[in-house]
Amino acid sequence: MSHVQIDSDAREELLKQYLSLPEDQREQKFPTTERAAQLIGMSRRTIQYWVELEDVEAIFVGKICRVRLDSLVTYLERRVNGQKHHRAKSNKRR
Repeated sequence: MSHVQIDSDAREELLKQYLSLPEDQREQKFPTTERAAQLIGMSRRTIQYWVELEDVEAIFVGKICRVRLDSLVTYLERRVNGQKHHRAKSNKRR
């Protein structure tokens, strides 16, 4: 799977999308990592890892990480279709 770096413009756009939603739709389209994990039956740490790798788009609202649900679904669909390789970030853990 291709790994796409999310630049600051893309993060700003995600935040605009989040803020433009009516409050009741924000949790549905941008769930917390905990809620996203519950929805797909995986651990919260797995979701956080995918966010760290930028395989799944997310934004931080204060200290709370909110996952773009469409991005998570797309990532999972690609994994199911056999495109599960990501490119590890360089220089992150040195």
